Amino acid sequence: MFTITIEDQNGQVADTFSFDHGSYTIGRLETCDVVLPSGSVSREHARIFIQEGRCYVEDLNSANGVIVDGQRVIQTRDLGTASQICIGEFYLYLEYEAPANASKQDVMSTLFIDSGGEHFKLVRINDSFAGEEFSLSEQQNTIGRTDDNFILLSDSSISRRHAVIHRRGDLYAVEDLGSSNGTRLNGKTVDGRQEITSGDRVEFGSIEFVFIEGDKAVTPEDIASYSSSSNLTTYAGFAALLVVGLLVAGGVVFGVATVLGDSGDDANVEEVDPLEQELANLIESGQNHIELGNWDRAIASFDDALSLSPGHSEAKRLRDRVEIEREAAQVLEEGQQLSQQGRHSDAREVLLSIPEGTLAQERAEPTLAHLNRTISHNLISTANRQLRRDDEEELLEAHQNAARAHSIQPTDDSRELLDTVEERLEEKDIEFESVRR
Repeated sequence: MFTITIEDQNGQVADTFSFDHGSYTIGRLETCDVVLPSGSVSREHARIFIQEGRCYVEDLNSANGVIVDGQRVIQTRDLGTASQICIGEFYLYLEYEAPANASKQDVMSTLFIDSGGEHFKLVRINDSFAGEEFSLSEQQNTIGRTDDNFILLSDSSISRRHAVIHRRGDLYAVEDLGSSNGTRLNGKTVDGRQEITSGDRVEFGSIEFVFIEGDKAVTPEDIASYSSSSNLTTYAGFAALLVVGLLVAGGVVFGVATVLGDSGDDANVEEVDPLEQELANLIESGQNHIELGNWDRAIASFDDALSLSPGHSEAKRLRDRVEIEREAAQVLEEGQQLSQQGRHSDAREVLLSIPEGTLAQERAEPTLAHLNRTISHNLISTANRQLRRDDEEELLEAHQNAARAHSIQPTDDSRELLDTVEERLEEKDIEFESVRR
């Protein structure tokens, strides 16, 4: 169960409430679930919601922003098990308490162990600010020179909107946003969206970071080793080229000796068709770009394959799939934007239109699950209020809301409410179409 304690500008406790599901708007309007009466609070300032057992806060394009533990929320932020949330002149303190009867295998207890270290982080190296850390807790971790970015880097080599690190569960990818001085991953220019893994070096302009696990402590000695190994990269590259050259030369000598010594062994050597090998490489490259969402580069790989072999069925099938995946990804992005704006029903309708079997449909499942819970919870709350008014028109609307809530997210609560409403309608001899089975 999550509990939020609200303190006003005088440090006095204004309210406390607990919840374990649902979505709650915070703002100045009386229609908000949590009303904060202050000119520094927007009409609909923020939203706190539960998704898959975790608690998140979302800034609803407020004028003065949402600050969590001293850091501005750009879109949506995971609040973990304890956070301080600043909205206008108010402070909201979030705490999580596991159920008293929870066993050692309780899902919620297990889920929140070491919540602070579950995200990867960037650790700065190779300059006077070496050791500075940035936790990549957002789904979209923007990097830039202005304070509307999640990670603010005040340096002339950094563009206003320089880059973004996307997070999807345990997968991270970096994307340059058309910056002047570019973004590099392990020394290579980032083109499109590229996956990053533990130990990778990421450079934004002239500022360099190492990407590592969030719970890994980094000492000055570690930073020195990262820096020195970075400086040795060039020499290591030359050494690698030298080794490859020696191996190639040795292979040539060995091949000549083998031919001269025993030409009969050639029949036992299985030759690889260069064309087939090139096709396999292009198709594998295209598939990797599909996983990362680099649609243009995926299409380029499959087009190259088809230029080598116009009738290649696998390359043609995968190219057609890219077109479907790209359109599905656009629909997913539209649905997620609507969800972030609080337009839950519209977002659900859009996400349900994503073609089956696409990556976008799979990636939409967590958002859809959240929307189903949120919409159902809100419908149940509305139906309960209408039920208490005991008016014929209100009861009929309560019945519609309860039925829709149950169809979207069937639960014991929605089933019980639906039964109660229909029993009340029968008692009052009001005509209605029953949905009970």
